[in-house]
Amino acid sequence: MDYTIEVSNLHKSFMTYEPKGTGIISSLRRTRKVKAALRGIDMRVRKGEIVALLGRNGSGKSTLIKAIAGILYPDSGYVKTMGMDPWNQRKHLAMQIGVVFGNTHPQLYWDLPPIDTFDYIKGIYGIEDADYNARLRYFIRLLNLKKIYKRQTRQLSLGERMKCEMVAALLHLPPLVIMDEPTIGVDLPARMNMRQAILEMQRDYGMTFLITTHVVDDITDVDRVVMLDKGKVIFDGSQKKMRSMLARDVILELRFGADENPKGLIKKGKIIKSEPGYLKAEIDPSVLKERWLTNLIKNKRIIDYRISEPNLSTVLERFYSSIKGRKAAKIKKMIIDE
Repeated sequence: MDYTIEVSNLHKSFMTYEPKGTGIISSLRRTRKVKAALRGIDMRVRKGEIVALLGRNGSGKSTLIKAIAGILYPDSGYVKTMGMDPWNQRKHLAMQIGVVFGNTHPQLYWDLPPIDTFDYIKGIYGIEDADYNARLRYFIRLLNLKKIYKRQTRQLSLGERMKCEMVAALLHLPPLVIMDEPTIGVDLPARMNMRQAILEMQRDYGMTFLITTHVVDDITDVDRVVMLDKGKVIFDGSQKKMRSMLARDVILELRFGADENPKGLIKKGKIIKSEPGYLKAEIDPSVLKERWLTNLIKNKRIIDYRISEPNLSTVLERFYSSIKGRKAAKIKKMIIDE
């Protein structure tokens, strides 16, 4: 199988120093500690795949990305990025990947329009004029940039800047794109535009995307989810697999007359929200076949109802709750390989 990223038994630790005691003396007396950021990471990303790398702050996401890109050298383990050793072939690898680091490491020049940055990048990567013009037209259409790419960067909104940052990172059409928190603070229309652009670039150019994010909407269309916790992979699989593990119940929503309190109607399942005129509950899918539910829906007090699966935010919240306080051995049992 053709893999763009291969990671095996990757370990990385950092030395930290903590103050000992209190007051002025604490700055002079420190305790040295070793913090393990990555603890035996195993991960593979297929060519042309869109993978979301998730985890709470401090779980090891950024450290893993830096190792994959050749920025950090691990203590032990094996990494191949596009068939290359990311440290010994770092310069060559840098020409083959695109990186978008949210709003923390901008490529655009603040006082210049994005088009000037694009022209500069064209020279760095040696892009031919005809290819450059064709790609620029493609990205302007894809990300709706016609009215903004010639304006000063300082005059653009955050969403507009981030779309131009994407162009700067992808003008050379890299086979691998790493996006670290690309939509923090970005408004909904720009976020949706960027999501659609990723799908089109995957289809048109076969690009591979590795995306870290805390925005649930960003991973709606990904092919796979890899979740880290305390430097370990605790889940590797599809969203469908994740839902099957943690979203066994379905959501039942009922609407009543404005002044009615519907609490007494629900005899099965767990009520998660109840207010005059509205009730939301989690119920086992098997209940859908029971006469109890049919009779409930026929109740004349109910003016509308809806049955759906829990949204992705709920699923992820359950996942984080399920791993809280678990030992490493128990976490290992949760790993899913597809």
